[in-house]
Amino acid sequence: MRIALDARLWGAPRSGIGRYTRALLEALVELAPDYAWVAYLDRPPGHGLPPGVQARVLPWPQRLVWTLWAAARDLPRHPVDVFHGVTGFELPPTRACRLVTTVHDLIPLRFPRLVPWRHRWAVRLLLGSALRRAARVITDSTATQAELLERYRLPPAKVQVVRLAPGPRRDPPGAAERARVRARYALRGPYVLFVGLLEPKKNLPVLLRAVARLRAEDAWGTTQLALAGAPGWGPLDVRAETARLGLDDVVRLLGPVPDADLPALYAEATVFVFPSLWEGFGLPVLEAMAAGTPVVAARRGALPEIADGAALLVEPEVAPLAAALATVLADAGLRERLRAAGLARAQTFSWQQVARETLAVYRAAVE
Repeated sequence: MRIALDARLWGAPRSGIGRYTRALLEALVELAPDYAWVAYLDRPPGHGLPPGVQARVLPWPQRLVWTLWAAARDLPRHPVDVFHGVTGFELPPTRACRLVTTVHDLIPLRFPRLVPWRHRWAVRLLLGSALRRAARVITDSTATQAELLERYRLPPAKVQVVRLAPGPRRDPPGAAERARVRARYALRGPYVLFVGLLEPKKNLPVLLRAVARLRAEDAWGTTQLALAGAPGWGPLDVRAETARLGLDDVVRLLGPVPDADLPALYAEATVFVFPSLWEGFGLPVLEAMAAGTPVVAARRGALPEIADGAALLVEPEVAPLAAALATVLADAGLRERLRAAGLARAQTFSWQQVARETLAVYRAAVE
């Protein structure tokens, strides 16, 4: 088969969908090197594509025009069997091939105030038609699958759950690498880690207030809070909130962290915290587990399904979040139990499995 993927986020994997795009394409090519793979891009890839992948660069920066016009116009001229839209809600309007889309979550519909109005408008306008035109739909979790089936009344056989996986690295970072990463980000003592875009759905103001409460109760000690991620959209000024709460000497804003640094950053953390209001999967939770880091996360969206008893789950509010962090920081035995459970849970996920299940969806779409 000849299969094309919307790989516009290939060169800038600053979000979960960007990392999904890269890991999925690499795993697919490794699994089926005899297939013809095409990466559709809106600019030359910032990092080299896997060997054997053809790049189709359509230089049109406006997202929806690229999908609805540039890609739709190009596909009949360069036929493929399947076009996979991985970004969640948009597909080119073409009959030149079978269409597959991955819907990562329905946050723009469930929590419209948590996303930019342009994105909310685009999802409302385009997702329904994309779902109708798609031969198959992929979701990252049964939580999103259930919501999708309820909202859009799709045939259950059309929507397939394909869960994601932690990064492909298998060897744990050594002491020298961990020390190098600590030094790079000026993390000299124990720290609690968050990884993700700094945007409203991540619920960071509540996390900061929980830390301020623990500090006021003398239950925080010398621990730092390390926030790793690029700024997202929205009126979220982490620096201003940090200063307002008197946490300037506690919070470390690390900015976007390269993938190469993440395993050591996770592994060195005392606790990983993820208080998100909703997630269609929650890849950082799984990555922290794979690194052997105890996890405290919100009991929302797909996070209970992904953690499956291997994390301490709480309501994403100040009091329960503060209590959970205080408990895990103070209880070495609990941290060890969470560490062991997280490692065992993470080992049940792999990108090889993601690729196998995704390839099966492509075959079903063609058949």
